[in-house]
Amino acid sequence: MSASMVSSYVFMYFVLFMAVPFVAVVFVLTCIKFFKGDKAPDYSSLQYINKPHFCNKQVLNYLHELNTLSEGKYDILYGINMDDVVEISNNQELKELLHLHKLDYVVIDHESAEVKLVITNEVDQPQSFINNIFSQFNISHIQLGKDGKYNINDIKTALAA
Repeated sequence: MSASMVSSYVFMYFVLFMAVPFVAVVFVLTCIKFFKGDKAPDYSSLQYINKPHFCNKQVLNYLHELNTLSEGKYDILYGINMDDVVEISNNQELKELLHLHKLDYVVIDHESAEVKLVITNEVDQPQSFINNIFSQFNISHIQLGKDGKYNINDIKTALAA
């Protein structure tokens, strides 16, 4: 075999096995990119009825009253999951159970970051479970009535302790 014949075979195999697959792959990828439709959501069809609010007026009024009672000594958190307040390290099942319980209001000492008071709605939560946990940590716990009423003196007493 002559050198020109070998070089023609090398060229033919190069084109057949390298150049043609490369061109085919580039063509397919270009077609995918060209024909691929944008899947961006259509926000023009959304209709807003009201302005978004963080919480309702009753909750907001309650937060303002708690803030005036605290006189800057305490921070008030609203709508916190119980697993954010009570840390569980070894028991995953208990941690998941705590995650299901929502605490309406959590009052935290501004200086020490210690939880001073927890206020929950009696309708939403199984109170014996919550009372048991907070009594173990010596954290005051107040339950709102079914009508959402509260006693300011109970809150003042709990914060003074």
